[in-house]
Amino acid sequence: MRVGNVVWGACLLPLIAIAPAAAQDVGYDIVIKGGRVIDPASNRDEIADVGINGGTIAAISTTPLKGKRVLDAKGQVVAPGFIDYHAHGQDPKSQSFQLLDGVTSAFEMEIGTRPISEYYASKRGKALINFGSTANYLCARVEIMSDKHCSGGADAGNALTVAPVALTTSADVDQEGRIAALVDSEIAAGALGIGIGLEYAPGIGRREIYKAFKIAAKYDVPVFVHVRMREASRGSGMSIAVANELIADAAATGAGLQIVHVTSTALNDAPTVIEIIKGAAAHGVGVTTEAYPYEAGSTALGSEFFSDGWQARTGITYKDLQWTATGERLTQETFEKYRKEKPEGEVVVYMIPQMAIDAAMADPFVTIASDGMPMNQPNVHPRGAGSFSRVLAVYVRERKLLDLKTAIAKMTILPARRLEKVAPAMARKGRIQVGADADINVFDPATVKDNATYASPLQASSGHRYVLVGGKVMAENGKITPNLFPGVGVVRGAK
Repeated sequence: MRVGNVVWGACLLPLIAIAPAAAQDVGYDIVIKGGRVIDPASNRDEIADVGINGGTIAAISTTPLKGKRVLDAKGQVVAPGFIDYHAHGQDPKSQSFQLLDGVTSAFEMEIGTRPISEYYASKRGKALINFGSTANYLCARVEIMSDKHCSGGADAGNALTVAPVALTTSADVDQEGRIAALVDSEIAAGALGIGIGLEYAPGIGRREIYKAFKIAAKYDVPVFVHVRMREASRGSGMSIAVANELIADAAATGAGLQIVHVTSTALNDAPTVIEIIKGAAAHGVGVTTEAYPYEAGSTALGSEFFSDGWQARTGITYKDLQWTATGERLTQETFEKYRKEKPEGEVVVYMIPQMAIDAAMADPFVTIASDGMPMNQPNVHPRGAGSFSRVLAVYVRERKLLDLKTAIAKMTILPARRLEKVAPAMARKGRIQVGADADINVFDPATVKDNATYASPLQASSGHRYVLVGGKVMAENGKITPNLFPGVGVVRGAK
């Protein structure tokens, strides 16, 4: 099946049928027994055993396999581990919630990190799931345009509030070149692409954006962009012109483009923007998009998102903002107070039309990504804990906007293919195939459920019986395996 320029049926890894005799003789480290194995990459959908040796899938067989440890998957779906390529929660606590949501790999791609080497070093041997990041364009800009530094490895969002003037000021040609050099060096050091939060940096001009795409094209990496809402049409939503400009930059340079969380930036225009993105992809432009299944977004109150005119751009006002530290809805008075005194503080922003969410959830082209924030506030956005389970529970099981295999594809093989050209290691993820990494999610399609709510967000999803990362059982019946850190860094060019 072809959707845009994505072919689901393509199979990069061989599907090896195990002969009955061999199935009886071979013993595996782990056997996942009797589950419904769904692999959208190969269109496999059958009851089978999965044999694992070390960190690799070694066999898939309709004849029973023997293993040192047997995991009962009867009545369960055996799927690739979910891949979240837009996750700001990169700490162990956040990774625990992600694991219990079926996620085995989570990447900081929208904003990125700096310095990239520090990010990877800080997580080595300490990660529950696989990880990776783009180069943080905004941090590079802050360091050139001010005397401030927003380095800190995993603290991707620091650039949004550490030096606001550096993000609102136009760069001259010399400064553009110096910013580009910093970003270039980060990609050379292993970053998976470039993350540009354009909405948060109104000082970035069109020439500067184009230069960033040229760097991405040089290394053949994607640019992940949070588009500007300040160039909105009809007072709300993302203007089609903004999407078209970025697509033109991608087409002109050959760089890949990911327009992140299309629902929260396009709002009522989401169906049209999705149609444009799909049309460009069908004509050879390497553009993709993503969405999360919630009617609210989240960001720092001190960011440029809330600069003058935010109400007209978004169609909301103070009462539609929830302060994550206390759960209170804001007034003009508290908005101004917190924005001045605690600009780094997060708010949940209720603004996304349900019709936009429905369009994104139902479309096989639009992948799922949580945009999850660190799970360290009592009233943080629930998407960091429940995005993937919510798609399965609400949009597949309850509302039937898409079928189960399509939903799994949106969470596994499609994000894997977005990244595997950059990092060949991703060609072993997002698949249940012989030779693939044993990143596996075993869940009950009848009961899987997101439990995190806006009122009580620190609630893990349920219905995921086993979650394996690199062949290690990291979650079992809602419990995280302690003192085990199998997550590995996915680095540009790494096989």
